[in-house]
This record gives sequence, structure tokens and C-alpha cells, in this order.
Amino acid sequence: MISSLFLPLLIQSATPFGSPVDPVLRPSAAKPEASATPAPPQPKSPMDLRFNQCVDQAAEDPGKGLLEANKWQIEGGGYLARNCLGFAYAELQNWAKAIPEFVLAAKGAEDADDDRAAIFWSQAGNAALASGDYPVALQYFGSALEQDALTGLLKGEVHLDMARAFVALDQYDQAKAQFALVHDIVPEDPLGWLLSATLARRMGDLASAKSDIAVAAKLVATDPAIALEAGNIAYEAGDMASAKSNWEQAVKFEPDSPSAKAATRYLAQLVTSVEP
Repeated sequence: MISSLFLPLLIQSATPFGSPVDPVLRPSAAKPEASATPAPPQPKSPMDLRFNQCVDQAAEDPGKGLLEANKWQIEGGGYLARNCLGFAYAELQNWAKAIPEFVLAAKGAEDADDDRAAIFWSQAGNAALASGDYPVALQYFGSALEQDALTGLLKGEVHLDMARAFVALDQYDQAKAQFALVHDIVPEDPLGWLLSATLARRMGDLASAKSDIAVAAKLVATDPAIALEAGNIAYEAGDMASAKSNWEQAVKFEPDSPSAKAATRYLAQLVTSVEP
């Protein structure tokens, strides 16, 4: 997931007062690998240049992107035009049309021995995830991994998306196994630690939840979503002082964020709950 191209399905975490809250933290940027003699950039083919231009246009104006991708498809753009078309539909959140385009693009890339097949499959998985078709999303993510072309952050985020799909299917043990892979592949990704902490809390494993959220907080010290979840975990553990402190931090870090607004509600409810 290149960093996901689409809005990710985040774990719906049961808050202390029963309202679902989605963590909103995004993955950290991939760290460039050190190289004593970096290879010079390879010149792009005309097809690749047009592909980049098409995707850029779809990101800037999805409607124009659709027109450009369709025009290119008619002219023989093949699987790259298909992928651009899927991207434009995804930008419009038209998952029903985005999914088949991504699938055709992935199959076309496979036939052409193009390593981008793995990314195209992961995009199909993301679109299926966003549409709520979790079994199909898992199928496409599996196809992405089968290409054996993803490494580092890209591979880790496919496993992260698989964990989300398993959570949505209430298959928590499978989700937990995917989070373990995420931590092994991209230990510097705070989103993986945040969501695994949320899952551990839901599973009643507060020791793991505390450990995971501590790693997330170490990686990103001032993120409101991490502070919110730290407060939720503390609340579950019966530590009201820590819950209050973490929720206050969530509000302080980014007052207008969804996490801060949720923390504000919990603080108000916490005061009400202790009033005589």
C-alpha cells in the first residue's frame, strides 16, 4: 500500500463509554536504504511517463482522470491505463468500478512480468476493504504477497491491511498473527503498534496493549490517536488518573482532530461518572 491510496478501514475500538472510535494515525514514511554508491535513476519509457501523468491527473481531478484513462485505454494503454482508471474511480470512492479495473491491471501486469502486479493487487485489496468485502480483500492481498516482489514498508502495510480485514471478520487470532508480521517487517511503523494495541485491548490482553501502545508513543510522541488509545487502555485497567492524563494529552496535541474530540467527550463523561 504505497501508503494506502484509499481511506483505510481502521479497527473499531470499543471505548470506555461504548462509542466506536477509529484511530487516525497514518503510517510513517518509508526510510530510504543507505547506499554507498546509489544507482542512477533509470530513464522512464513513454508508457511509464504517461502512466505517471495519468495517475497524477486522477489524483488532482478524478473526473478528468477518468476521461484521460478511458482515452488511453481506447488507444491501447493496456493494464497501465486500467490501473489509472481504477485509481480515478477509487479517488471518487466508487469501489464497485475501481475493484475490477485494479484486478484487470494486476492480471495484465502479471502477464507482462511487471513487478507492479503486487502493488496493483494490493490496490484491489484496498478497494475491496473499503467496500466492505473483507474475504475478497484478503484474497487480493494474498495475491499481492504471492508475487514475492514487495519488501519493507510496502510488504508490511499489506499485512497491516490483512489484519484490518481479519478484525472486520471478527477473526482476532488471525489479525494478531498479521500484526506480529507487521512488527517484524516494519517495526518503525507506529500505526501497526497503535492498532495492535487496540486489538489487544479488545481481546482483554491489557499487558500486550500497554506494551504496544508504549512503542507507538515512543515512535510518535505527540500523536492524539496514540494518546487516546493509551487513555482507553488505562481506563480498562482501572487507572483513572492515567486515563484522564492521556485523554488530556490527546486534546492538547491536536485539539481539532477526531481523536481529541473523542477524548474531550470521554473526559466530560468521566467527570460526570464520578460526581456524587
